[in-house]
Amino acid sequence: MSNKLLNFEELTEGLELPEVKSEPITRRQLVDYASASGDYNLLHYDELFAKNSGLKGCIAHGMLQMAMVGSYILNWAKGGTLKNFKIRYSAPADENDILIFNGKIIKKYQENNENIIEITFISENQDKRVTNQGSTLIAFKK
Repeated sequence: MSNKLLNFEELTEGLELPEVKSEPITRRQLVDYASASGDYNLLHYDELFAKNSGLKGCIAHGMLQMAMVGSYILNWAKGGTLKNFKIRYSAPADENDILIFNGKIIKKYQENNENIIEITFISENQDKRVTNQGSTLIAFKK
């Protein structure tokens, strides 16, 4: 994505954010996130435990997925500030999944001396399984 700051005046309702694909989710990433977050649920890094729990393998932390979506949005919304962030987990993201992020501006308005856009977003894996969806508000100073 570009390093150029967004110009609020050039943004329009219906504008689609560029699609971005993540790198495959790695076991190392899951272990590092467990350490950073303190969430040591074995589903995230012990493959045998995950499989014995009925999963096909290790799954990504929900908050790790949320961080990935947040990075996608803020990497696009240069110059904006995340004002509100709502996310719903639809399905697990598995180890080795590649997440594909898409978004769209659904509303553009001004409030309390801020220019605001509302974005809906979705992430899905390489098999088109929706993993997350939600919306966010991004504020731009006037």
